[in-house]
Amino acid sequence: MTLITKRIIIIFIIIIGFVLGRLSIRALFNLLMGGSLFGGNIL
Repeated sequence: MTLITKRIIIIFIIIIGFVLGRLSIRALFNLLMGGSLFGGNIL
């Protein structure tokens, strides 16, 4: 594996982790406040 492919894989892992973290935090807050997960819009 070259350095560039390793860097690309690390960046993808960071992005996926960030997105999953945001989704889990949003789901947790929605459970606390009793709302639907996306509130009718995805953004």
